[in-house]
Amino acid sequence: MIERSRLKAIQRLAGTTLADNGLLTSLPVRPKEFAKRIGINVIPFHPPQRDISGCLMVAGNTFGIGYSKAIQSEGFQNFTVAHELGHYFIDDHPAAVLMDGKHLSRSGYISKDRYEREADAFAAALLMPWTLIEPIIKRAVPGFEAIKVLSEACESSLVASAIRYCEMTTECVAVIVSHRGAVEFMTASKFFKQLPGLDWLRKREQIPRGVPTHRLGTDMEWVSCCEVALEGSLLNQWFPDAAQQEVEEDVVGLGSYDRTLTVLVTDAAQEEDDDDNESGDDYIDRWKEGRFRPRK
Repeated sequence: MIERSRLKAIQRLAGTTLADNGLLTSLPVRPKEFAKRIGINVIPFHPPQRDISGCLMVAGNTFGIGYSKAIQSEGFQNFTVAHELGHYFIDDHPAAVLMDGKHLSRSGYISKDRYEREADAFAAALLMPWTLIEPIIKRAVPGFEAIKVLSEACESSLVASAIRYCEMTTECVAVIVSHRGAVEFMTASKFFKQLPGLDWLRKREQIPRGVPTHRLGTDMEWVSCCEVALEGSLLNQWFPDAAQQEVEEDVVGLGSYDRTLTVLVTDAAQEEDDDDNESGDDYIDRWKEGRFRPRK
């Protein structure tokens, strides 16, 4: 987990970086163009392993960013470049990650490495600054439709947009990314986390049988074709100790990424708080430790 004060500092750094370069006026940010404008070479490359998404390189005083050609999604590439810009801009990252002149980053959003988490936080705030996405989120239909609109406006990946949406929305929403029927990670809005009986889904846990995600997410042809299904299930089908209430279940195939994105939307009583929205989410630690509620 990134400490709250550190997370806020990184988010402020991303905002300052945008403002100082005249990029806090409209979307999309387009990190490839921004990187080139500040003198960083940006090139596609074929990674030595499939899960390597990008790299930051330095030779003398010249920096370069590479992004993987293995995944064709423009949004995925944009997030990768923004992530490497995080390593470039965050105070202690260059000295830590460029000891050998080159740093390779891996995709997945669940790294335990502090520097990778911080670079992800920077990338999300750079690509999807709160001041510009707030009106988009507020007027969008909750669920996958809102994530899709955010992704299109910011030219960010669906997964990155889904995580950011859960951080920012006041709706009762959860997002699960899975691979061939097994959970990779889960994140949720603060109101979803407050649902009684909720039991956090862990990595490698099987998607419950009987929900649309299990049926569709194990059909790899369906996933590879980037199909979208707007279906429904019950909350207690996903979380046995939760209420038997209806859940909108939007299921999305992520194509060459070979994963399935699931968006669960339901109703919950909502209370306003005085905290600002740019607060982030400790979904990695919740996923790793099995919180929100202990498993019986």
